[in-house]
Amino acid sequence: MVWGSGSVKVSIGRDRPDRRLLIGFLVNPIAGMGGAVGLKGTDGDLVYEALRRGARPVTPAKAIRFLRELRSLGLKSRILSAGGVMGCNYLESVGGLSYECLDTPPPHVRKTTRGDTVTAVKRMLSASTDVIVFVGGDGTARDVGSVTDGIIPILGVPSGVKMYSGVFATSPEAAAHIIKALEDGSGEVVITESVVADVDEEGLKEGVIRVRRYMNVETLRLNGLTVTTKDFASSGSYEEKYAVAKYFVEEYLRKDKLYLLGPGSTVKAITDVLGLGKTLLGVDALYNGRIIAMDLSCYDIMDLIRKFKEAYIVVTVIGGQGYVFGRGNQQFTPEIIRSVGKDHIVIIATKSKLAKLRYLLVDTGDPKLDRELSGYVRVLVGYREERVVRLLPASDPTVLRSSGAAASSKPPV
Repeated sequence: MVWGSGSVKVSIGRDRPDRRLLIGFLVNPIAGMGGAVGLKGTDGDLVYEALRRGARPVTPAKAIRFLRELRSLGLKSRILSAGGVMGCNYLESVGGLSYECLDTPPPHVRKTTRGDTVTAVKRMLSASTDVIVFVGGDGTARDVGSVTDGIIPILGVPSGVKMYSGVFATSPEAAAHIIKALEDGSGEVVITESVVADVDEEGLKEGVIRVRRYMNVETLRLNGLTVTTKDFASSGSYEEKYAVAKYFVEEYLRKDKLYLLGPGSTVKAITDVLGLGKTLLGVDALYNGRIIAMDLSCYDIMDLIRKFKEAYIVVTVIGGQGYVFGRGNQQFTPEIIRSVGKDHIVIIATKSKLAKLRYLLVDTGDPKLDRELSGYVRVLVGYREERVVRLLPASDPTVLRSSGAAASSKPPV
């Protein structure tokens, strides 16, 4: 194995006679459950609140998408997987891949803990794995990174609510393409140092974002298929946000229409213009100049759509990463987005935020919907200012690789 500080081209597994990799694989089965029901994570006791609100597991589907793509790409390398619901169940379901199961956790265990993750990663390191791929969010990245400690690279298959860390592929399919490129030794994959970041869960309960950088880790990068750590400094000044919001209120707000306002300070500026309150991290409903419901779950949103018939979704862009859907606003499920319709989605962002992005991304959890939403979209960027930007499906690695790295280039004029 070869790597170091900065970005280094990979030479992993080349010392083995069969030139195959040994890939560690684990799944956090509860990651991301809280997103659709209005929670901002599932760490700690939040998982119980997510279940109480009717949350459904989302990680198994992401794990299966990753493994199916690996199978379709013809991966020949071996996989050393955590047991049961933390990995081997999905490998058994997909089939066609070479794998071995750890007994951590035991197959009969359904309720897993952080300790199971830590133990599994330690055993993978003892087996001299070349890379560890995990399916989860920032909390899982912290647990994995605390054990690997830069010894080997890690790669995240995104399945959390927030995913502020810079260790994630753009989608399950993108993660599979990165691993296959690593196996092929094409020279396009690099190992680079990145930040594992997470938010304080207690602060989230209070609607306050307190982000902490926990550690630096080694991760894999392949042009267009990975994203950087969320950039909290690029969202723009309050004056910029207010100008965008004022334009939206004057030109886009209509009487007798329902507006579903997504998370973020740029969207919150809309209610500031109107002299109303709004949750910073939740989805709130605006109708005829009043906030009629706050911090909505996906079920609440569907009830409102059925009641009001015509609705609009208003969202902003994740700074430094470019996501419009799929990061921190999973309350907007594929069913809701389809019910509202592509033409009723309004994207707002400051020019400062767009300055570091070449294109935008959509990762709804439904690859077909991602493709339907893609294309050139209009973004409100200032007072009576708009910009046309390309929106790409995060689940299509071919399109992403041909378009280059999102966070390293300025948008085209």
